[in-house]
Amino acid sequence: SRCFFAADHFVPPATAERASILQQYLEFVDEEGIPKDQLFNGISHQLLVEDRRCKPGAFIAGADSHTTMGGALGAFSAGFGSTDILGILATGTVWVKNPEAMAIRFTGQLGTHVTGKDVALEVMRQLGEGGGRYRAIEYYDTDAGLTMAARMTLTNMAVDCGAKNGLFVPDAVTAAYLRDRDGQEPAPFDIEPGDGYVEEVHIDLASLSPVVARPGSPADVVDAAAAEGEKVDQVFIGSCCGGRLEDMHQALAVLDGRSVKPGLRFVVTPASRRVYQAALADGTVARLIEAGAMVTTPSCGACGGIDKGILGPGEVCVSTSNRNFRGRMGDPDARIYLASAATAAAAALTGRVTAPESVSEVTR
Repeated sequence: SRCFFAADHFVPPATAERASILQQYLEFVDEEGIPKDQLFNGISHQLLVEDRRCKPGAFIAGADSHTTMGGALGAFSAGFGSTDILGILATGTVWVKNPEAMAIRFTGQLGTHVTGKDVALEVMRQLGEGGGRYRAIEYYDTDAGLTMAARMTLTNMAVDCGAKNGLFVPDAVTAAYLRDRDGQEPAPFDIEPGDGYVEEVHIDLASLSPVVARPGSPADVVDAAAAEGEKVDQVFIGSCCGGRLEDMHQALAVLDGRSVKPGLRFVVTPASRRVYQAALADGTVARLIEAGAMVTTPSCGACGGIDKGILGPGEVCVSTSNRNFRGRMGDPDARIYLASAATAAAAALTGRVTAPESVSEVTR
């Protein structure tokens, strides 16, 4: 009852080798009597926040580093190594060094075309890849300027700045999400104001603009307008970091009924079956396909260079995923820009790295 298994990397498998790995995984699930209801429903981290067991105060250990995304709901949610996971499965316990805590406090509201991904990249710009220093990052959204989807993106990337975990202090936004997800009033949050932080960072959301992380590091962040110009071969909207319904809506707001540049691959991979169904129900999928998108099965897909969007030598991709290291999405000579869905959609229209505010100049 405490185990949560999802097959998200190799679904459906693209090679015989990956089919064999998936086969072994499913055999283990059968042998151990593990529930199969979530196996093929999408990316594990998205399925986690859709599960009632992910809630404020929960302690969640995952086999993937981006398990930190569960912290959007106020859980201590973190990734652990293979040996730790084996120990957890065998004993139900794990040893954890108690991390020091740092606070990131957000005030204000986001401007036009500025999204949770831009905020996450701004945090990466300020902290760098190692600035988290195994700490627990506690986020405070003072003016409720961030949606739950934005919070998921931020906690997802907490590990990418070196933190052990990241969590939002539960508030009215948390309560509304739990109420909608669970169909009942959540239990009251018993939260004491944090103190004794080893570091505090203050970010005014209204001061932010669309940004990108340049190829090679998620911390090499510059304003999108300053990075404009490089030819783009593929745009990828997906992953546990950027494959939610809100991301697709942000892309559509920029596309505005227009079609992507001919010859450019525009791959959209919903993060879960529930996200996919919602996007079908409200017409999002139809509008994306009309614009030229290839909408794929909910899975990790192109993010880890797995399938359905792998890059070739010298190709350039603008991606809503969380990492852009060399070789991450295919050939080691490919170049990956990290961006929001809005900025990714702008690149899909122009065929070049483009700030979303610039697409009004695109010929309709």
